[in-house]
Amino acid sequence: MNRDSELEELLETERPQRKWSVSSRALVVVGIVGLAALAFFPFSGKGLRSKSGAFLAFDEVDAEDDDVDDGDEEVTTCFVQGMYYAEPVKLPGTERTVEMSAELCQQRCQVVDGCMHFTFWPDGGCLLTGDESYVKAAPYKYSETMSGPKFCQDAIDAAKEAISTAGSAASSGIQQASDSASSGLQQAADTVTSGIQQAQSAWGSAADATESVAKEVVPPAPGINGTSCSKYPACVAVGISDGDCCPNADAVKLGCCEGFPKAVEEVKIAAGSECSKYPGCVALNITGGCCPTNDGLMLGCCDQI
Repeated sequence: MNRDSELEELLETERPQRKWSVSSRALVVVGIVGLAALAFFPFSGKGLRSKSGAFLAFDEVDAEDDDVDDGDEEVTTCFVQGMYYAEPVKLPGTERTVEMSAELCQQRCQVVDGCMHFTFWPDGGCLLTGDESYVKAAPYKYSETMSGPKFCQDAIDAAKEAISTAGSAASSGIQQASDSASSGLQQAADTVTSGIQQAQSAWGSAADATESVAKEVVPPAPGINGTSCSKYPACVAVGISDGDCCPNADAVKLGCCEGFPKAVEEVKIAAGSECSKYPGCVALNITGGCCPTNDGLMLGCCDQI
């Protein structure tokens, strides 16, 4: 086991208090001086927790430092070097894992319930801690130790901005779609209204044309004897002798203008073919010639006696 792992194991073991030696007191003084120096050291991120439970805030970089441009964009992070979380150094129910970077150690913290911050040791050891742990300075030989919160504030702000931007874009898209739909519906309504108006106009034109045609109907030509009823014997025979008949004032040509109707020829029934001589035909109320008919057809009732 290397020395870094040995320190982690040492930090995980709760030891009873013992009398401080001179070297231990000197180490405490050095640690206090280091913490005091950290208070004035510019960090770009936030997220350290003190023993009282409050997060420590570090002053931002002075304006003079901001004016210095080395050609590379400064990468903001909430990780702090040379600090670790203790008492306890490990979240109950979790174990030490080995990760490739502090970022991966933080990602592990993000998926573990109860994890609030992490410590990434130089040997790759990753320890997760909860609310009850607080930040402490690591010994000088472990100055490369990195620690930080579950989420960096910059990442949270970026996520909120992305969500807000997406929401605004979605709202704008919905409004545009609604406006387009409203415009389309209005155009459709206008098209339907225009079609109805055109249909009504065409119907009116057709009605006017029909009425015009009806008015322009040519009346029938006068009969061979003129239009007077008295000049047509058939009209006089039925009692119509006054005025015009062929045609009359309503442009109607009466039937009597064509002369007398043809006389109906009397149908001759051959002797012995009368329907009345056959009970079956009488029962069917058939008159005239039945057996046979004038066309030479023998009816079925002829066989019934």
